[in-house]
Amino acid sequence: MIMLLCHRPAPIAPSLAAVLACLASLLASPVGRAAIAGAGSAATEGNAAIVTAEAALQRGDCGMATTRYQQAVQQLAEPQLASHAAAVALACGQYPLARTLASRWLQLAPGDAEATLALVRADLGAQQIGEARRHFSLWLAAGAQHIPETIGALSQSAGSETTLAMLRDLDAPPLAAAAPQLATATLALEAWDAKLALLHAQRARAAGAGEADVAQITARAQAVLGDAKAAGAAARLAATGKGGRLTLAQSLMVLGQDEAAQTELQGLLTDKEAGGAAARLLAELAIERSDYAVAEQRCNGLLHDAASAPMAVYYLGLIAERRGDDDAATRDYALLMGTAFEGEGRRRTAGILYRQGDRDGAVRILSAPRDAEPDERIRADLAGAELLSVSGANDEALSRVNSALRRSPGNPDISYQRAVLLERAGRVGEAVAALEALHRERPLDDNVTNALGYTLADHRRDLPRAEQLIRAALAGQPDNPAVLDSLGWVLYRRGQGSAAAAALERAFRLLHDGDIGAHWGEVLWAAGKKSEAKAAWQRALAADPENPRLAATVHRYAPALSAPKPPPALEPAPLTTI
Repeated sequence: MIMLLCHRPAPIAPSLAAVLACLASLLASPVGRAAIAGAGSAATEGNAAIVTAEAALQRGDCGMATTRYQQAVQQLAEPQLASHAAAVALACGQYPLARTLASRWLQLAPGDAEATLALVRADLGAQQIGEARRHFSLWLAAGAQHIPETIGALSQSAGSETTLAMLRDLDAPPLAAAAPQLATATLALEAWDAKLALLHAQRARAAGAGEADVAQITARAQAVLGDAKAAGAAARLAATGKGGRLTLAQSLMVLGQDEAAQTELQGLLTDKEAGGAAARLLAELAIERSDYAVAEQRCNGLLHDAASAPMAVYYLGLIAERRGDDDAATRDYALLMGTAFEGEGRRRTAGILYRQGDRDGAVRILSAPRDAEPDERIRADLAGAELLSVSGANDEALSRVNSALRRSPGNPDISYQRAVLLERAGRVGEAVAALEALHRERPLDDNVTNALGYTLADHRRDLPRAEQLIRAALAGQPDNPAVLDSLGWVLYRRGQGSAAAAALERAFRLLHDGDIGAHWGEVLWAAGKKSEAKAAWQRALAADPENPRLAATVHRYAPALSAPKPPPALEPAPLTTI
């Protein structure tokens, strides 16, 4: 399956005011005045470039903004300006320019740790993994501090898969300590490489990490690999440490043993440490099974828990929406402003407005505010294009994403989304050409490699190459359910039904996604296992009832199946302020 990209937040640039204040202080000093006097027209051109860059940024023209900032940095040679310019380029997804600007920053401030890390982020964004590894090694050798936190921050900005690719086989003494090894093991789990996570967990133990901390990672990794016995043993050990009481239930969920997980979670509801999280997981399980009466009851019970209330309100809105009560749903989603669920609430509200015929209102609610950061503007553009695309307005969706690409030329997230929208609009040849171009630019990007392979397979084009591409992506992310789904689908297309079913069954166990469920059921149906296919589709419909591919597949083969009908609403508990 093609993965929609998670548009990660980029490092926030220092404000222009801070940069200008720095320049003002430089101008006020005798040394600064002498330097500027000597520079003459260069300083004037540099200041003009800053003004032009900021004006371009205000209107969302990332390409112009980063180009003009580069010119300003070359003219003024000011480290803080270079820092600001590099951060803008990163937020805009202008990674080649970001590399140039971060290199210039490091040239102006030799040995600056933040400049070195900015260069690492730019390398990762450009998929220059070797260069990222080299620069990260320099950062480590310079007496790096807070290594686990830095690994987490790089993963947040550049993506877990890309960050893990940089760390693979990186032999650096500072990384050998227990905490960095635990951080790398956690990163490997996030990047869908359970065996590598186990390796780093073992290294963490050898370096002195606590047994319970190691066991938490080990249990999750063994569950991903499908070893229930090893996962259970590790989970019981993890429960003896802080934050480990939920590990067994989480492992059971990954193993597909939902009933056992539910029993375990119910036993933790009165636990002082884990009770709140257990209640949240029980609500999630009920939602995934379309058991809306139970889900609603559990969510109402979570409304008075500050940590749980946003999730509970979001799920209550989702339940109301699936029952057809759009007014109640939008009221719930409106309560999510300022919470971690705000973006998802806005997306769902936009979908409701679009269904009701308020197309302009739907697009408007997804728009970024005028003072938004560049990455926020890009996410808003892509969210609007996605809404239009899934609603059938393909030409308008493509026009929107093409406009975003003109403002941020070369941005890989926008280019990827454009290819997805082209394929969805039926312009398969153009979609393949776009993905081929992106693959040439980013041959180490597993998401692009998988998307190209899957698109070829789904449209029965060059199946041997499609399988080769998908297996290359799987080498970097061996447990990624989206790539496993692609592998199962290309194997099915090539007549290897048994192997396809095994890959798809594992993919669905790891991610209850409608696309995967649609494929898995179709492979089972083709093998004559019609009752098993219907069971797979019913499970997928419960978890992902709005999925269009799933709906189309079920309608084609088993139209009598439908998403479970939700029961009437319970009397809601009074909402508390989130």
